Amino acid sequence: MTLQRQGKKEQEIDLFFISLRPKVLLQISTGPMLLAMLGARAYSELIQSIGQSAEEILRGDRLPVLPFPEPQKIEQIE
Repeated sequence: MTLQRQGKKEQEIDLFFISLRPKVLLQISTGPMLLAMLGARAYSELIQSIGQSAEEILRGDRLPVLPFPEPQKIEQIE
């Protein structure tokens, strides 16, 4: 990628086979950047909701109370 001067104020960015002005390149890249930001936000909300669901599943409020076995006393022979 190189910058080339053509005239006094006009600059173009040379990309392999085509050359674009920075203004056009900015316009082209704005849409995908906004979509990426919205996708990242949606992904973050999805991960948070999955985490909350997992927390609800693993919370101990809904588990049944299990009977705890009493320790057995062992008689010692002396």
